[in-house]
Amino acid sequence: MPEDRDHATTPPTDLVAAAVALLRRPLPTFVAERKRLATAAREHGDTDLATAILALRKPSVAAWALNVLAAHQPTALDELEQLGAALATAQSAGDGAALRSLGVERRALVSRLVDITVAAAAEEGATLSSTVVETVRQSLQAASADAELVAQLSTGRLTDAPTASGSGWGGVVGGPGVRHDDAEATSERDRQTQDDPAEADDRRRRLLARLDVAEREAGTAEGASEEANSLLDDAAVRRADLLRDREDLARRLDELDADLTDAARELARRQREADRAQRSLDAAREEADRLRAALDE
Repeated sequence: MPEDRDHATTPPTDLVAAAVALLRRPLPTFVAERKRLATAAREHGDTDLATAILALRKPSVAAWALNVLAAHQPTALDELEQLGAALATAQSAGDGAALRSLGVERRALVSRLVDITVAAAAEEGATLSSTVVETVRQSLQAASADAELVAQLSTGRLTDAPTASGSGWGGVVGGPGVRHDDAEATSERDRQTQDDPAEADDRRRRLLARLDVAEREAGTAEGASEEANSLLDDAAVRRADLLRDREDLARRLDELDADLTDAARELARRQREADRAQRSLDAAREEADRLRAALDE
């Protein structure tokens, strides 16, 4: 478990430090943590940094997992770099036996790093899908043949996972190859190359104005989202009520169909009884008429 995982509770000093703290945090907390870090930077007077933090993009799941790997097992990536150098040397020398031996080591190391990544993600409360695990494997495989990719993985600041060597990939905040240990020196160089005060003030005012607009738009969007979610909940409740009503009506219709069938049977039975009674009545009347006729004779 990395010792600095809780350092995000202090205000970030530069974008690299903020990215290191943010991009390895559990993904469900990313947005809230990004806002908290930006707020902390702004409260300490660094509005440029606050704006830059708000612009940080949420990493892909595979990139996040590799950031966690770099935080939990930084020396394991050093092994990958050393193996890649050995492979390059053997390739240059045309040493087939060494290449075969190193190829076996490469597969074993990549497999071990994948297992470490899966376990590290689990410690952070995440279960990696098979697709993400395969992307992590491809990234590590590519890095084993490319020192620049190893350097990018080692930063712990990935936003995308590299899957091909030599492709010019650069999804790392603050530039590739700058480790967290170098953040203070990088920050010092940045401070030495800042614009003159007038330009810096003008830029800060523009950024503040943009930030103000962005925050207002975010507030409006948040209100609209909450209203939309409330309406969605109402619609879901209404639909559930209607489904229950439909089920009740369907049951009632079945009951009425059964009652109608019983009524039809009862009607048929009563009709038969009425027909029999009518025939008996007709016969009795004929007998009475016959007897009256006999008396008249």
